[in-house]
Amino acid sequence: MSQNDDELVFSLSGDLDPNDPLHQYQIMFNEMLDKAAPPEAVQVERLEAVVAPDGRRVRAHIRLTMYRFRPHLVVSLLDPQGETVAELDIIEPMSPSMDFTLHVREPRPGDYTLRVMVMYPTPEHMPKTPEEQRVTHGELKPLPPMRVVASRALVLQVLPAAA
Repeated sequence: MSQNDDELVFSLSGDLDPNDPLHQYQIMFNEMLDKAAPPEAVQVERLEAVVAPDGRRVRAHIRLTMYRFRPHLVVSLLDPQGETVAELDIIEPMSPSMDFTLHVREPRPGDYTLRVMVMYPTPEHMPKTPEEQRVTHGELKPLPPMRVVASRALVLQVLPAAA
């Protein structure tokens, strides 16, 4: 078979499968996984929020430590009385950096708290490898018992616009 300039030739060594359609990314991801934190070391590195002028929306930016296993997050917005007014459950995010908008139905003036909890399955329910975590074969699996490994909170001033 002759080669011309339009053909791409890949040469791989090691245990990478050249028949895998994503093989060119395996090296990059393996290097990232080597530097990624185990569940116990995952932290909320950054938590930022901006309240919309009408007080009805809170834009949140969350950055976690690069992780080996994808965590579960619970993002809550608490009103001045400590009641939950908005909440997100984020299951196995693909990226450690995330942006979300939380909606507040009836904003009241005061200090609101944005809280993030990072959770993982209990040690006896943890997958052995990141690949094992991702294999579902199209099945919906119930969440195993969870434990909080990190949390962070931020106080926001909400001043709803006058009607």
